Amino acid sequence: MKIMPFVGLLSPLLVLLLLPVPTHAQAAAPASLGAAYLGHVQDYGDLPADNGVVTDGGLLGTTGEGKRIEGLMVQLTGSQATAQNYSIRYNVHIENEGWQADTDDLLSWKKDGDDAGSQGKSQRLEAIQLQLTDATGQPATDYAVEYRVHIQDYGWSQGWKKDGAIAGTAGESKRLEAIQIRIVPKFTGSLDPAVYKASSHRLGQTQFRPKNVTVSDGQLAITIPAGTMDSGEISTVDLKSYGNYEISMKLPNAPSSITGFFLYAPPDYGQEIDIEIYNQPDGKIMFTSYANGGLTQTVTKDLNFDPTADFHHYRIDYQPDFIDFYVDDIHMARFSEGIPHNPMYLMVNAWFPNWLAKKPAPQTQQLLIDWIRY
Repeated sequence: MKIMPFVGLLSPLLVLLLLPVPTHAQAAAPASLGAAYLGHVQDYGDLPADNGVVTDGGLLGTTGEGKRIEGLMVQLTGSQATAQNYSIRYNVHIENEGWQADTDDLLSWKKDGDDAGSQGKSQRLEAIQLQLTDATGQPATDYAVEYRVHIQDYGWSQGWKKDGAIAGTAGESKRLEAIQIRIVPKFTGSLDPAVYKASSHRLGQTQFRPKNVTVSDGQLAITIPAGTMDSGEISTVDLKSYGNYEISMKLPNAPSSITGFFLYAPPDYGQEIDIEIYNQPDGKIMFTSYANGGLTQTVTKDLNFDPTADFHHYRIDYQPDFIDFYVDDIHMARFSEGIPHNPMYLMVNAWFPNWLAKKPAPQTQQLLIDWIRY
């Protein structure tokens, strides 16, 4: 089971087949960097069975069949991998053997198509770490690797991990049954004016100010200064149409405010598709659409987690005849009527509506965004 011959033969095709990669602050167009991977699965042998590879975000392994992953190999694809001399490194925890390398020593991990795991021993993989590194072997600063695993008895409950975090369990004798891996650009430098613009206007009780939109440590931050209801908002420069729109974000803890991830075009109530989340630990989320001058659909649901405590993924799948909403890849709602059809801007903000209590943030709070992809 070798990944290199497949990647060598298929790399031009893989670049074309990769799912859209998130935009980030330094790029107006998706960067050409992705992941291709294959594995050895109980009773199935090498997967994919057609001697191919699974690409960015695809599922390797099985769910609901009780089959263990025994081996894994991962390779980078795309022009950036060669141009920047990136490597994908990975470390696995193996039944009866423990970690294959030191969890804190990146340079000792497998990399770029090496075999990880065991062969011919029927031993399960129990946990994994992945890390993208630059030409010096240090963690990459402009891209991240995200991954999630399906674990015996636990399913997908751990969510997406990234950049060296342990996914799976060690010491619980639980097999890894499936894995997904993808590369996502980080926000770097400053907000790219060719991609996004920071707003300066009033909405509800909030004044949006460009100075409250900053980029640092690989993230975009929208700040609510202490004692105020000021905040920030970004919008794409170009209008967007049908497609998939996804964000990874951690909400501020500022009750009486909400975070919006939405598609919008003026005038108000003419064209809009909203994900709106209350900026407080109890985890309430609203899905809404507007068309032809009025509200067409709205539903409020419980998230069953604290959105201010950690990063989660929120997604809008916008098609001509339906709109689907997802949170952490779980389908939350579908709208099949009252759908807007004109192009809109993709926007993100945190703000204090008039219909909530007037409660300025007692302490400075931030909406933190890892990435936006569409």
